[in-house]
Amino acid sequence: MLCLLPLSFFAVSTSAYIWPSPYDFLEDAYTVSAGFGDGGIVGGVDPCSLSPIGGRKPGRVAAAEWVRLAFHDASTFDIHTGLGGVDASIGFETNRGQNIGAGMNDSLVFFGAFQSKTSSMADVIALSAILAVKNCGGPSIPFRAGRLDAEAAGPETVPEPQQDLASHIASFQNQGFNVSEMITLVACGHTLGGVHAVDFPLTIPPSAITSSNPDGVVHFDDSVDSFDNHIATQYVAGTSTNPLLVGANTTTNSDARIFAADANQTMQAFAADPNYFKAQCGLLLERMLNTVPSSVQLSDFIEPLPIKPFELTLTLGGDSDGRLSMGGYIRVFGTSDAAKVAVPSQMPITLSWKDMNGNANTTYITNLAAVSQTSSSLWGSVHFFEINAAIDIRFGISSFVVDWAYGQDANPTHSDNGGQGFPLQSAVLFQPNGSCTKTIFGEPGNTTALALIRTDLGPVSTAYVDYTYNINQVGSISVKQVTTRTEMRRVGGSTSPWYDTYSATFYKGPMTDEGRITFDIVAVVGGKTFSVANNPEIFTPCRGT
Repeated sequence: MLCLLPLSFFAVSTSAYIWPSPYDFLEDAYTVSAGFGDGGIVGGVDPCSLSPIGGRKPGRVAAAEWVRLAFHDASTFDIHTGLGGVDASIGFETNRGQNIGAGMNDSLVFFGAFQSKTSSMADVIALSAILAVKNCGGPSIPFRAGRLDAEAAGPETVPEPQQDLASHIASFQNQGFNVSEMITLVACGHTLGGVHAVDFPLTIPPSAITSSNPDGVVHFDDSVDSFDNHIATQYVAGTSTNPLLVGANTTTNSDARIFAADANQTMQAFAADPNYFKAQCGLLLERMLNTVPSSVQLSDFIEPLPIKPFELTLTLGGDSDGRLSMGGYIRVFGTSDAAKVAVPSQMPITLSWKDMNGNANTTYITNLAAVSQTSSSLWGSVHFFEINAAIDIRFGISSFVVDWAYGQDANPTHSDNGGQGFPLQSAVLFQPNGSCTKTIFGEPGNTTALALIRTDLGPVSTAYVDYTYNINQVGSISVKQVTTRTEMRRVGGSTSPWYDTYSATFYKGPMTDEGRITFDIVAVVGGKTFSVANNPEIFTPCRGT
């Protein structure tokens, strides 16, 4: 287990978010919820009533299951020992009675698609809970990254409905929460979803199980797919049908005991003011999600960048005019009134760059065109613009800036990535043509990666490929990342005298299909280190295999 600091002492970085960042993938998933550049996570809970596995589990609410999983992962925290918290140990704990329900494994399997070298399962669990709450109309919970994944199960400390009030109070106190905060976390967690008869037959009668509701889900309130204070208003009014409040089995009516633990003061306040309810939920859920190991420093708040490069590429052109081809996209995000009404095709946006020596030139500029597909965000307005620039191969590129406006008559904004420009080096390039994976009887075999390295920058002292893939973990539904390093060797020239070709061949290993597979190409040229990092696995089958 990971050692954690008390909740009020978690370490936080104070550095500003500058591109590129190890958390770029998480920022993408946080920012773009649908359409072009979709981060992919929100689709699992949109609409809020969506059942798991793309709607194929009727009666269940995926958003509620994501929040439940995050709470159960956090519930292993012990303020006295500093162990537990949101560390993805839940992957080793889903066979416990306190974590009963298919929703645990279903959620972890969905989250696995977003796990990578730079996005731990623990970070994905926290981010997914934040996005689920927001997409269901709940509070905006700030997101920090940097959590580490545990490699073993945590203690069996998740509260259970059959326990008495004293046990619940002691359990939450052990996690660092007082009575009012306990009530708040339970109310916030139970504003979505319900109790499943297949998992809790002592609470829900088997009659709840039907063909349209095969799990026999009985909801906590009348707005199962809305993060609102109905859990409180119905409780105070005495009209609730919450099975943990008014169920026939009083032994499992844990909500009744918890909600009344402070003589109903907290629940009455929540019923009286929906905004207060959401605000308190936001504060307590943020505290819960930010429980981190003592050796871990959480990032600063990750918020959508106003301007961000997306899927940048720089390749050697196939023509004879001596140019490099720069591709990819620039993402524009905003929350202003102008951003809300902007028409992308009417937005002027230019990209200008500096060469390898840091020199600018009036010819180093290109206009960008809006992509035809639309995009959306839970936090504001987002648009993408395509890059299609030709770079003089003799001089290369070192960085670029973006000038843009929300309309033809609006004053332009100059975006320079905190003053340093957006870095893009042309000393080392990934060469997709020729990079491929051989297949043996339909299974992946050796993979060959090609890179182009400049010939005029000095000797190449080292060059290698770091390939990161995923393997199954014994006892856990979650995967684990493994990185292999393979040296690259010069195999000849290229179509340009400015570049030589380097190659590395490696075996992919017994990987699982879950998780993001990435690779980095790194070379030290003339005493300087250059890299093409965090590339998604894009190796196509080799010809003839």
